[in-house]
Amino acid sequence: MAAPVPQNEAERLSALHAMAVLDTPPETDFDDIVRIASEICGAPISLVTLVDAERQWFKAKVGDVDLPETPREVAFCAHAIMGRDLMVVPDATADVRFADNPFVRGDDGIRFYAGAPLLTQGGAALGTLCVVDHSPHRLDLDQMRALRALAKQVTELLELRRLVVTDELEPRAQPRPVDLAYLTEARIRELRGIADARNIAITLGLTDATMIHADPGKLSRALDYVIFSALKVAPAGGRIAVRVLGEPVPAVEIRHAGGSIRPEWHTDLAGLREADEPVPRAVAGILRAHGATIMDTSASFGSPDVRFEVRFPPH
Repeated sequence: MAAPVPQNEAERLSALHAMAVLDTPPETDFDDIVRIASEICGAPISLVTLVDAERQWFKAKVGDVDLPETPREVAFCAHAIMGRDLMVVPDATADVRFADNPFVRGDDGIRFYAGAPLLTQGGAALGTLCVVDHSPHRLDLDQMRALRALAKQVTELLELRRLVVTDELEPRAQPRPVDLAYLTEARIRELRGIADARNIAITLGLTDATMIHADPGKLSRALDYVIFSALKVAPAGGRIAVRVLGEPVPAVEIRHAGGSIRPEWHTDLAGLREADEPVPRAVAGILRAHGATIMDTSASFGSPDVRFEVRFPPH
């Protein structure tokens, strides 16, 4: 069955092309997302797909997928972008939409599919984060919650890289007083579903209101990325402790196990080396524009317990 076309197709394609991401090389952050999605969902294949006018293109993939893209007319994700929530197909051979699909027919065809749409703030579905299996499959509630949260992370990554590739990194909105504690707490809520699915304890310690001057939209994305970077390297069953401090200056402290190599955003913000890829370069640029600095507070960065602070000028 041919996929339907969203009513906002023109706006959707405009939003997709504005990301300037189609036909770009692989990037570590997107590759990490599909690896985690496959791990959490117990599915051998995971993809970040972007649905263009006539094709479905893969920004990231893990598993036995050799093609860089497929025609849109046979793409499961072209159906998934019609909704605003997860689309789950437990057994494609029993689904009238996909039973005759060329990627389903045959003994080793697609049987299971689950795709979460990549939704912009304006409501445009750019594509999906999906997981695929050659056997019928189901997801439990924790896995579905995590897949939704990971899809939101993909959208955040797309927005961050757009700031660099379209030269919009400098904050446009006038910075205003923002409670750093409130901003950080909201980011933890977004990430908790992923942490729970990986059996990672993530805790948050808050002081009283800690005010800074910030563009909340851009700073939220940067903080989300910083905390998620720790979540990516923390071992299953591990822990991440986040604290918002008011003294001696406003700061977000992160402590976690694992991760002996500094992430790119960290080395960039510390002035050691500009990040090679657009997303960590955008994160470092946003933090730098907010006057943020990085300080290692563990005995050595390669120790089992990594601890650092992102510090901000006081309000």
